[in-house]
Order: sequence, then C-alpha cells, then structure tokens
Amino acid sequence: MRDEISCGAVVYRLNPTPQILLVKQNENCWGIPKGHMETGESFLQTAYREVKEETGIKIQAVSRLPHIVIKKKKFRKTVVPYLAVQICNAKPRCDDKNSEVIDVGWFDVNCLPPILRSQMPIIEAALILIG
Repeated sequence: MRDEISCGAVVYRLNPTPQILLVKQNENCWGIPKGHMETGESFLQTAYREVKEETGIKIQAVSRLPHIVIKKKKFRKTVVPYLAVQICNAKPRCDDKNSEVIDVGWFDVNCLPPILRSQMPIIEAALILIG
C-alpha cells in the first residue's frame, strides 16, 4: 500500500454571513480545493499552490485543521487542510485545463451542497472555528 499526501484549504469569507469556497470534481459532490505535494514543497506551500490552481485565488492560512486519512485498497492518503482567507480580489474560476475541477463557488455555510463524505470532518472542524 502506498502513502500519499494532499494539502488544501477551507477558504472562508463573511458576505455578510460566513461562506466557504468549494470545488466540484464530479457530478455528485463538492469538496475543498486540494491536491498532491510536489517534491520540495511544504504542506502550506502545497495548499497555497493547489487552491490557486483549482480556483484562481490567492489565500492566507489562518490555522491548520486536523488532518484526515483516507484508506483505499491500493493507497492511504493523508489530507492536510488549513483554514484560510482570500487575499486577492480575483473571482473564483475553474479554467485550468490540467485541473479535474468542473465548477467552483462560494456557499453559505447554512446551505452547503452535497460534500464528499471523507471531507466532512475537515469542513465541520472549519465551521467550528469560523463560528
């Protein structure tokens, strides 16, 4: 069984109520922007790069969230997430041809779309901190 590491972020804003930025990678579920580490990157550098690649926005981490481990038959993936805020004026987009993302958007925390089950603990931890 091989080990993998992915890093990403729950990006939030107040508009005027709390919202989080989610990406859609298949027809059914949404999740946080995240992806695999590249050689020489730190967890935080990976999170910054992946959020920028998948959504087009720059972020600043506020805190690190508890990691999760996803076990499959052929691999075990550790997801290292951060709670972050947007630090640019760009609108989210998903036009990177190399990305698996098919949609991106801000969602009110009280009206979230279907979330990948494996990522619910990450989002729940973030919502506690957001308040």
